[in-house]
Amino acid sequence: MMASGLFGTIEPRSQRGRVACSVPLPEAELRAGNSNWTKGLQSMSEWVWSANLNPVVFPNNLGRYFLQIPAVFEQQLHYSTTLIFDEPSFKNGVQISGMLPRPLREMVISLIAQRRRCWYSMTHHAILGKLTATRHGMSDEDFAARWSQLDEHRAHAELFSRAELAALDFAAAFATNPKAYSDDQYAELRAALAGENERRHGQQGRWLEQLAAARRARSMGLLRGLEGAALDESSRDAATLAGTRHLSSEANERLVNGQVVELAFVCLQFVALTGVFSALNVHDEDFLATTLKEVVPSPVIAKINQLNEAGGQGMAPTLPPAVPVPLQAILEGRVVVEPAPLQGARVPLVPDEGAPSQGPRDKVMSLLRHHGELARYLPPYSLPVLFDEDTWRNGVHTGGFVTRRLKEVVNQKIFRLQRCRYGIAHHGLLLLDDLLREHGTGTFRPPSMSDADEARARARAQERASTLLTHAHSHRQAPEGVFSALERVAMSWAEELVTRPHEAYRMEQGLRDALDRENRHELYAGLRRLDTSLDGGDVEAAHKRLVDHQLAELAMVMGHVDGLGRVFTLLRLGSEEPVQARQQEGSGSPRALGLSLASTTVGELLVNPRANDRVLEQLQSGETSIFIPATETVRTGEF
Repeated sequence: MMASGLFGTIEPRSQRGRVACSVPLPEAELRAGNSNWTKGLQSMSEWVWSANLNPVVFPNNLGRYFLQIPAVFEQQLHYSTTLIFDEPSFKNGVQISGMLPRPLREMVISLIAQRRRCWYSMTHHAILGKLTATRHGMSDEDFAARWSQLDEHRAHAELFSRAELAALDFAAAFATNPKAYSDDQYAELRAALAGENERRHGQQGRWLEQLAAARRARSMGLLRGLEGAALDESSRDAATLAGTRHLSSEANERLVNGQVVELAFVCLQFVALTGVFSALNVHDEDFLATTLKEVVPSPVIAKINQLNEAGGQGMAPTLPPAVPVPLQAILEGRVVVEPAPLQGARVPLVPDEGAPSQGPRDKVMSLLRHHGELARYLPPYSLPVLFDEDTWRNGVHTGGFVTRRLKEVVNQKIFRLQRCRYGIAHHGLLLLDDLLREHGTGTFRPPSMSDADEARARARAQERASTLLTHAHSHRQAPEGVFSALERVAMSWAEELVTRPHEAYRMEQGLRDALDRENRHELYAGLRRLDTSLDGGDVEAAHKRLVDHQLAELAMVMGHVDGLGRVFTLLRLGSEEPVQARQQEGSGSPRALGLSLASTTVGELLVNPRANDRVLEQLQSGETSIFIPATETVRTGEF
């Protein structure tokens, strides 16, 4: 029974007068050669994201947005569904998803949506949060109180459990300044989750231990020659005994590791989506206001209305404080700072199965091994977002609408805005690798290329990568020719999406124009194929449709990278040893990698503010040659 006066007294804020959505949001096009995929994916999205809460079809603009990037849509459904909606799920005796309670995940999602003032996420996850809370026994009054105070949860600590408060602290730092998240906060998160796990063990995981105990006892019984009733009794007794035991500290530690990873990637997904929804102005569906009023308590609707009215005004900063790197002194060779070989992570890293003695070689995959379903679904999802080019299915262009070069340039902009060590280092290598590919050298060397030509091509790629990396943090002040016109406007749009997503639409036309010019140039040069399969020979319509796809794809690239960088920083991922080896030769020179001292000095100072302050003081005192070795930067470096 709904509490009297708690529902139906507040009208959701009208969408009338909102800026139009940046890309069309049509139904799946049944004339397309890949309509079996797109219509199937759209239909799946209308069920898989909510039907376990409310068993009716839910047409949604999120699915329609993903129709602009079908190759991503193909992988996104499984990834997001297991991450957000799974209750505790198991396979082969191991928990693989649903590690955090569903109501807690919905609190985290709505906190991020409220902190980042995202209309679409606030309204939709108010509904999904309420349906979830009701299923889990939360009263209407409790839901109204909690969801109305999520963004001020510490001021209303009496409303939340210890684990909820700790997870909300994590999410608040993740969405704003992950570098501000302290070791004490992290210790409290782990302790709070461990305590909650002990309390919930009887309802959630004990049955699995009982099955394992019974099966072990049966194996031993067979060894001892037991048969029939005696064999059954031995396994039954073992299961009963296991049912009286508490959660072991080792099992709890493993579960907490998985919960931290799940929490981090839930936060990643909604930093990504809130940036996309606000930057592209994705509207609620026409029916949603009625559903919101029916399902969600009026105090929560009032809170959402207040935040939607404010939009980006007064929104908390979304990034750590900037670091004023002395670029001119670095370019003049007066400052050289070696990269700090930082190691360690807040979550234990699981070594590769094939070479456990070598430790983790890919730290992202080492994190994901704590969470079976994320390890299964995140890599296939990240590939079309970050790396794939020229993806076609059944004669239709479905992904890789922009070049990897452009993706890596905007990725560097975002990682440098965040001052994220792992992102700067790893995606610096990926940018270099793409330039090596562009110049036909390294692993991309054609058999006919001479050694001399290969050396020249490699040197050009390395010089180009060094220049881009040196100026990416301050692209607006970069000399003419460092970045193309498209790269400049895309980096500016990326900065808006990350820092001021509600204002990003103001720069959109410039980005569209630059994309269109570059597309036409690539077509002329034979570097691009234009999909005209839906346009009846209308080339201009095909060009317009391509730019829509590109805008949608770039927004998701930027949102995903914004979230990834926060995971890397907050969980404190350092570079893997192979990356550090490529960055350093002898005393730390980047010459083995082929990048300039200026580019690696800029990268280190961005993630080492104390070293940067020291350099600025020395420059101000008149020093003309400053060198800080890796043995010193490692003492002050940040992740």
